[in-house]
Amino acid sequence: MPFDGFGLPDELWMLAGVVGDFVQGEIRPVEDELPPDAREIPRAHLQPLQAKARQAGLWCLEAPQEYGGGGLSAFQSVVVTEQAAKHRFSFPLPGAGAFGFSPPVVLYRGSPEQIERYVVPTIEHAWSSFTAISEPTGGSDPARAIRTTALRRDGRYVLNGRKMWATNADDARYGVVYARTDPDGGRLGISALIVEAGTPGMHVTPVPVLRDHWSTEVTFDDCEIPVENLIGEEGQGFQLAQEWLVRGRLHYAAQAVGVAEEALRMAVEWARQRETFGAPLASRQAVQFAIADARVEINAARHLTWDAAYAHDHGEDARSKASIAKLYGTEMGFRVVDAMMQILGGMGMAKELPLEGWFRALRVARVVEGPSEIHRYLLAREILGPAATGR
Repeated sequence: MPFDGFGLPDELWMLAGVVGDFVQGEIRPVEDELPPDAREIPRAHLQPLQAKARQAGLWCLEAPQEYGGGGLSAFQSVVVTEQAAKHRFSFPLPGAGAFGFSPPVVLYRGSPEQIERYVVPTIEHAWSSFTAISEPTGGSDPARAIRTTALRRDGRYVLNGRKMWATNADDARYGVVYARTDPDGGRLGISALIVEAGTPGMHVTPVPVLRDHWSTEVTFDDCEIPVENLIGEEGQGFQLAQEWLVRGRLHYAAQAVGVAEEALRMAVEWARQRETFGAPLASRQAVQFAIADARVEINAARHLTWDAAYAHDHGEDARSKASIAKLYGTEMGFRVVDAMMQILGGMGMAKELPLEGWFRALRVARVVEGPSEIHRYLLAREILGPAATGR
């Protein structure tokens, strides 16, 4: 079979270019007008951007077309996400909401009524949502760490427990909460339930974190949930969450590539213009080596991400490849942004530029969607087999 190279389809290049132009021409000017202590694009500024994105056909690009989204595959999504991430508030969501808020992907496995009630209006009305898996007892091993219970009583589920790191729960219309419907069922006792904001017994508390966009803690105290809010069947929650993990990890890998690419561009521009001791900064070997290393690392991370996304789209079990992409991508992004900040010196630390914000966000990204150590552990266990556990 002849090999036709690694080229991308013209349509995908064009779409990525349109997204990049929108970020450059629409999102960045809005961000530039915000004060240095801003943590996100305010709703009053975000809504006009969303209207422009809709008009340009750049709306909920990952959501299925049948529900009003763009229907991008995993591969198409990572290519576009790289361009969408090249702005100040690109974490945790590239575009900061300008391109809409896609619903939690597990809802696509929901009933027709759930899709009509939550998926369609989320896309149509730009609702935000949250996903609550992690708990104070742990986040990397949810099968054992989840203690929140949802026990069936008088035709309803009664939810009790505490969730951590539920991003957007303070601004969401609803969320998907993973809880134990069978306390003795292990990973087969975990179910996914839709919980609407403002449900009696649900309390949301902001949790300030290193990056600009904060997370939340959500507690449930005898919070009653209708039985029809169960997604799928009882005990399927862990399986549904696994389906979400590959896309989530690819998302973070692509974000890191986009941010690192933009940081490199800024450093190259600075090095060409800046002079030290009578010579361009670009003539200094230390600067040249840092820039060369950044190019190598960015290219490597991009191809690892593309490889994982391609495998996922073609029906392969891409969990290991997605782990590799997320592990290397976020670690790479942190290293590259750090090195480019060093080249810019004092300006690299200034809030006038987005580098310091990306640095903080990428530090968080090395923990979100599985800490780097967990990905290393999983990959090593797959490579070594039973010997990894001492057997």
